[in-house]
Amino acid sequence: MATLIVHGGAGAPPLHERPERQAAVERALEAGWERMSAGPLEAVLAAVRLMEDHPLLNAGIGAALNLDGVAELDAGLMEGTELRVGAVGAITDVRHPIDLAREVMEDGRHVLLVGTGASRFARARGLETCDPSLFVTERQLRRLHQGGDTVGAVARDDHGRTAVAVSTGGVYEKVPGRVGDSPIPGAGFYADDHLGVACGTGIGEVFMRLCLCFRVVQAMAEEGAEEAVRRALAWLEERTGGEGGLIAIDAAGQVGVAWNTPFMSWARRTG
Repeated sequence: MATLIVHGGAGAPPLHERPERQAAVERALEAGWERMSAGPLEAVLAAVRLMEDHPLLNAGIGAALNLDGVAELDAGLMEGTELRVGAVGAITDVRHPIDLAREVMEDGRHVLLVGTGASRFARARGLETCDPSLFVTERQLRRLHQGGDTVGAVARDDHGRTAVAVSTGGVYEKVPGRVGDSPIPGAGFYADDHLGVACGTGIGEVFMRLCLCFRVVQAMAEEGAEEAVRRALAWLEERTGGEGGLIAIDAAGQVGVAWNTPFMSWARRTG
């Protein structure tokens, strides 16, 4: 059975922002669902691409700013059947980082491109670029809240094919050049045949240290998605004191959702 699950990040946004964040995630779910007939890869791309346009979500426009006041963006994409991966980090001038991650995956020579080299690759592939100031909003300049989160989507079609996509601006006031867990396979996302998981991190470094998403996929070979994500977050807290969220789909098509932050916007649809 086809399933799509989408999240808008785990964190502690102001109360007045939460309904709009949830509405944005539900719109992303519908955008992704409209593309499910083209395959799970197209579904997660459509969902994440829409969330990169929403100024309240930490991806694309309105992303967190580094110490220089610049938005450096990360994104990752994976499909489980052939284990194809594309990811980008520290991007400042590509309109949709998830589109660039897709181009890296389709090109096939590399898994991860970062910084100016990734921007050159984007221009060579004909992707839309922009002035870095496009991503900077007054809200982020005021730094209404601290921390960091990620948007993501996991999809599984009727044949068990899976895909995962994530995108983020990272943590607030990060050192320029910092790359978090979101573009790292196994840390911020992972897909295998019939299985997929995406993070909604607070601080991505702890997800990287534990390779948490890969561990969730391993756990789902023996237990359901709900149990796997809950146990993973409990282990994260125990070992590092870290916070975040996870969404997953297991081999039976069941969904798992868990977070240990005050809030995570998410939505799912099964057809």
